[in-house]
Amino acid sequence: MLKKVEFTLNGAAIQLSAISALDYLNYVEYMNELDKPENVAESDTEKELHRKLNQANKLNLLVNTRLIAISMSYAEKEKTVDEIQDHLLNNFTHTDILTLLDKVQDVCEFPKVEKSEDDEVESGEQKNV
Repeated sequence: MLKKVEFTLNGAAIQLSAISALDYLNYVEYMNELDKPENVAESDTEKELHRKLNQANKLNLLVNTRLIAISMSYAEKEKTVDEIQDHLLNNFTHTDILTLLDKVQDVCEFPKVEKSEDDEVESGEQKNV
């Protein structure tokens, strides 16, 4: 039986579940199919660096919302994972996504990644997540 957690986010009741081994394999395959951001080169202009950073941020957001959508799909059986992911992208803020991701990582019992000082900006918010 997969572990579940229920909580409220912005007034909405949300149920997340640990994901099965098969769904995890599908998630890994999804990640492998996405276009990877271009590597940074020493010759890159500031504009090129920003474009590549935006590519990486987009990839992170897609990967994170996919994992959350898979976790939510166990409770929202009437929707596909793609539909749930679209709903997340259209109706939740980046901060909400990070909150949900943290909850999914907890319920899935994924190991925590230690944050370094480089992972935070002056405001205290995470960057490049």
